[in-house]
Formats: sequence, structure tokens, C-alpha cells
Amino acid sequence: MNLKAVDLYIKKINNGHTPSVKVEDADVADYLESVKREDEKRFVEYLNSLPTQLKAKTFLELPYVYQVEIIEQDSPEELAKLIEVLESDDATDLIQAIATVSKTKEEEVFGLLSDKKQQTIEQLIHYPENQAGSLMQTELLKVEVSQTIESCLEQLRALKERGVSHIYYLFVVDSHNKLLTTIGMDDLILEKMEATFAQIIDKYPTPHAITSHDSIDSVLNKIEKYDISSLPVVDRMGHLIGRITHDDIVDTMQESATKQIYALSKIHQSEELEDTYVNVTKSRAIWLFINLINVTIASVVIGMFEESIHQIVALAILMPIVANMAGSASVQTMTVTVRQMAIGKLDLNNLKPVFIKEMKVALGNGLIFGSIASMVTQIRFDDVFISISMGLAMLLSITMAGMLGTLTPVLIKKANYDPAIASSVIVLTLIDIIGFFSFLWFATIIVL
Repeated sequence: MNLKAVDLYIKKINNGHTPSVKVEDADVADYLESVKREDEKRFVEYLNSLPTQLKAKTFLELPYVYQVEIIEQDSPEELAKLIEVLESDDATDLIQAIATVSKTKEEEVFGLLSDKKQQTIEQLIHYPENQAGSLMQTELLKVEVSQTIESCLEQLRALKERGVSHIYYLFVVDSHNKLLTTIGMDDLILEKMEATFAQIIDKYPTPHAITSHDSIDSVLNKIEKYDISSLPVVDRMGHLIGRITHDDIVDTMQESATKQIYALSKIHQSEELEDTYVNVTKSRAIWLFINLINVTIASVVIGMFEESIHQIVALAILMPIVANMAGSASVQTMTVTVRQMAIGKLDLNNLKPVFIKEMKVALGNGLIFGSIASMVTQIRFDDVFISISMGLAMLLSITMAGMLGTLTPVLIKKANYDPAIASSVIVLTLIDIIGFFSFLWFATIIVL
């Protein structure tokens, strides 16, 4: 839907009409973003004019910095209305977002919620963000094996009327709520309405499920492997307690990818285009300060060979080349390693073949570019000893870049730290030091 259609929809609401055309929350969010850039007052007016359910879903589609502004401006009563109409996972996310802005306001809002909504949020909110339960929602289409297909369709109609979305599968359970199988809605329409699920259940395989305490990586791997758009969540006894839908998985994958890209560049993961220049400056300044410390350490290493540099001016010209090439090699290796860890294909248990492969690659590149650097140095300075030093330093630095770029993220992850952030800080600093030290040391012992 284009922005003009959304504009017409909102204007009809403001004029007291009930539009017959349905609009998507993502389209409304895009439109309101464009409005906010031009007129803050009109943005607030349009957002508050939306029906409660549409406003709630539109809120979730807005950039985080806009969400914070709305949380600060809206009353606890208004925020409680939004939470009441949201599905359980989104409602939990919103109450957590309110808590990050104001713990006092979060307590007020929570107290205004219905008992049922409070119980659901309390059930979901205790899951750590790296566990499947943190993505779970409790609204789903669940039928007992003794039910007929016709009765299932009545349940589906009731769920849609409540605003529950993404119902692509139904989950069949026994009388004790243990999951028996999963049936796609496209398969269900081929069955006779009067048939019971007990009569058709043998057609369908054992379901792919996950427990609420399994890792997010396990969820991603299972959905990717089996192309599932809705994954049932069970407890340790096999009882059905919720589901994870594809939209939450896509959001999680995007957040993970953004976090990795930003972390490798040492930018805070929450930074957005809409953020204020003050917040962006503060978040980036922290990492720039850390980088200042790192380059200061590298300069100390260079200072150890000050006499050698004074005697051979070519060293000052050549040594940044070694560090830069090794740094680029380490970033290549780190990027691949961190990404493979994020999608669950690499950990300490299967590191050996990956490490051997990366070392072969690093050694090969070290030999190639060490030879090239050595030849170029010989042409430029006509000094065989400096050329040899350059080649050896390039070989050692690129080889070490491959080793550190592979090992460091895995070891940091094992120590329960973020490999994307910590790896780039540690590895790039070490590579700079190794690059400068190796070249100056080789030159000192070979040339002088």
C-alpha cells in the first residue's frame, strides 16, 4: 500500500468514518515516520487517532528511538491498553521496553493489566534473551486429537477475530496436552470436515519441536533446516506451551546480523538513523577512546625500535603496509568465523578442521603477498636485506592474523562474552603490534 492510501485511511478516521480498506501496520509506520520528519505534532495526532490494536502493532514497527519517545509521553493507562491487545510475545517486549525507560512507569502499567495478561507476561519475561522462550508466544491453534476438523475451523475463526496472526499450522495434542503432530493449514483443507484428528493423524510425521530453554541458535537452525514458518515450543515433558513464528525469527536474524556488523566496526548495536547526534557521538566516542589506547600501545612498540627507524628511513615508510595487510586479513577471517558461530555451524567442538583450513589460507596468502611485498620493496629501495625483512614480516603477520581471527572469537564465546565486539578489539590490536614488531625486529637483526 502506498503512502497516499495510508494518508487517506487516517484522514477518514480523523473525520469520524470507519474505513473499509484494511491497512498493514508496517505501511502505517512508514507513513508516520515521514510525517514525524515534517511535523511532530501531526505525528502524535495521527498515531493517537488509530484504533487501539492498529496503534499497538504500528508502535512495534516504529524505530526504537520513536518508541522511547512514545513511552515517555503516553500515560500508563494508554500503554496498558496497547499491551492488552498485543500478542503475548509482543506484549512482553513492550513491557520490557517500558522498564528500560522507567521502572516506575513499568510497574504502574503492569498493575493496570488484566490478571490473565499479567500471568502470561510473568511466564515469558523470565526467559533469558538467548533462550527460545524469549521468542515464544502463547496464542496458537491447538486441538485435541478427538476433535473434528470442523470444530478446529471454529477455533481458527475465533483466533482471527481476536487479532492473532500468522496461523499457518495447527498443533494436535492428546488429552494431557502432549504434542502429537503439526498440520499445515494447506493440508487441512484437503480433509473431510466431519473427520476427527485421530482418524488422520497417522498421515503426518513426528513434529519438529523445541523446548523453551533451548538456545536461539537451535531455533534458527531448525527453522532453516526444515523450512518451518511456525515452530512449536514444549516443556521438558513434551507439553505444548507456545510457538515461535517466522516474523520473530526474521527480526532476530536481522538484529543478530546488525549486531555483528556494528560490533566488528565498534558501533553500538542500538544506533539508528533516527538517533540524536548526541547519543551517536557518545556511543562512538567510547570505542574511539578504546582504539586510542590500542594505537598508543602500538606506538610504544614502535618506540622500542626508534634507533633502527632513525638509521633506516625506509622502515617508517614500509611498516604501515605490514600492519594494514595483516589487519585486513584478520577482519576477513573474523567476519567468517563470527558469522558461522552465529548460525550455529562453528563452536569449540568442530573448530579443528576450520582452524586447519584457515591456517592453510593464511599461510598461502602470507607467502603470496610476502613475496610481492618483498619484490616491490627491492624495486623501490634496492636493498635485499630490507626486502627480506619485509617478506618475512608479511608472512608472519598474515599467518598470525589467520590464527587469531579464527581462535579468538571461539574462545571469547566460550568465556561467555560477545565474540563480535571483543574479537575486533583484541585481534586488531594484537595484529598491529605483531605487524610493527615483526617488521622492525627482522630489520634490526638482518639489516643492522
